[in-house]
Amino acid sequence: MHCLRALLVCTAAAAVAPVSRRSLLKTTGAAAVATPLAANAADKQPLLAAGTIAVPRVGFGLYKTAPEETKAAVALALEAGVRHFDTAAAYNNEAELGAALREGDTGENVFITTKVAATAGASARDAVAAAADRLKRAPDCVYIHSPLAPREKRLETWAALNEARREGLCRTLGAANCGLRHLKEFEIAGPAPALVQLELSPYNQRPAEVAWARGNRAVVTCAAWSKLSGAYNWGSDAAYKTLNAACKAHGATKAQILVRWALQRGFVPLPRSGVSDSVQRLAIAQNSLAGVEGWQLSAQEMRSLNQLEDRLASGRLGRADGWTADQVEGPDWDPTTYVD
Repeated sequence: MHCLRALLVCTAAAAVAPVSRRSLLKTTGAAAVATPLAANAADKQPLLAAGTIAVPRVGFGLYKTAPEETKAAVALALEAGVRHFDTAAAYNNEAELGAALREGDTGENVFITTKVAATAGASARDAVAAAADRLKRAPDCVYIHSPLAPREKRLETWAALNEARREGLCRTLGAANCGLRHLKEFEIAGPAPALVQLELSPYNQRPAEVAWARGNRAVVTCAAWSKLSGAYNWGSDAAYKTLNAACKAHGATKAQILVRWALQRGFVPLPRSGVSDSVQRLAIAQNSLAGVEGWQLSAQEMRSLNQLEDRLASGRLGRADGWTADQVEGPDWDPTTYVD
């Protein structure tokens, strides 16, 4: 999945005195330092996938994170309190993620997801084993990365992923970038995906897929909002003003407002950021749970953001950004509507 562009110092067991929102994140030279606020109680509670698997409320995505930058990015995310990391075989940074987590001495108290291509077919079981070897631990969830394969091949991949799950090579399965028809295919084949990852924002709220997830006790993770600032340019002037008004009201960035929106909608946002400059490093802390806790969007702000629905297809974002040119067939193209 293609993730949102997004140094927090905290001690999990330590009590921290409340501080003002505006003093939450401070930049000192090239390093960002933050003091966490007391979290909203609901935000602190993980969501349960399939009723049993605890999924931390805000993750960190590693799409487009170069292998040589992964350790530094993960270290900053860990310092910010992040305990949910999203990678993929195609990202080529699973080994670096695993190494960073071992160096961070977090033990097994981290939720890790990775992805296997829909074209893997029967080899998907071995692909999961290879991912576990690179991570040096079994991933908590393995997503089928997209529906972009003939239906027969897609279902062969799903069956092989389920074989890996039964063998204990991963805890559960998920579906990324898939539409309602694909989710129903997997549900019928069994087991139904426990996590559903979508490019999801106020501009594309995907009600059919979200309703399916709710009805099947699947956790919805969402990513890819960074591209909204590309050719789409945050939508119309009116839409931009709506988002900007929320930013000003809370002293927050656009990314923080979108993370807060996702939390209040019951989703699990997966922001990401590089580490090449202080702004990018600061964004890792800003877009973590600690960076958006202690405040909420009002009911009116949530209504205004929900009204930005534009059914924004991937083809309208101005660049493939992870999809090949021959896959993106025009402005209305979207992986969730793929028909083989």
